[in-house]
Amino acid sequence: MRNNKYYQHIIESVLAGVGAIISLSFIGLIAQEAGTMMIIAPFGATAVLLFSLPSSPLSRPLNIVSGYLIASIMGAIILTYSDGTWLYIGIGLGISIMLMQLLKVLHPPAGATYLVVTQGELTIHSIAPIFIGLLILIIMGVGIKKIQNNLLAD
Repeated sequence: MRNNKYYQHIIESVLAGVGAIISLSFIGLIAQEAGTMMIIAPFGATAVLLFSLPSSPLSRPLNIVSGYLIASIMGAIILTYSDGTWLYIGIGLGISIMLMQLLKVLHPPAGATYLVVTQGELTIHSIAPIFIGLLILIIMGVGIKKIQNNLLAD
């Protein structure tokens, strides 16, 4: 029965949903108790990659952390050293993508993170809680992938 493609699809789908529910709910609970923001819109796209495409290179923990880090730093640089107009925002996004590509740590949701930073939604004080939330998301993603592999092993 484990070789049945329909069975595999059902297991993968259920685990993807359960992983997203548990991880984002847990992050939200911690954020509520701490009185801080820990969930940002790009987490939704990261969750899709982690839970629905766990074997994708874009879902590797190194890509996720590095992508968010590059995008956050580049966004902070653009906010600090430019007037934040569309041209500088575009240049910074291009540089963020170039760096992720050069370092082979491409993670598409990091592009959205860059835009969140440049729109003033993240400050230096909110970066640490965001990265704690991101680490929780990654740990859950790795755990769900292991469960999925065990359930679908021959």
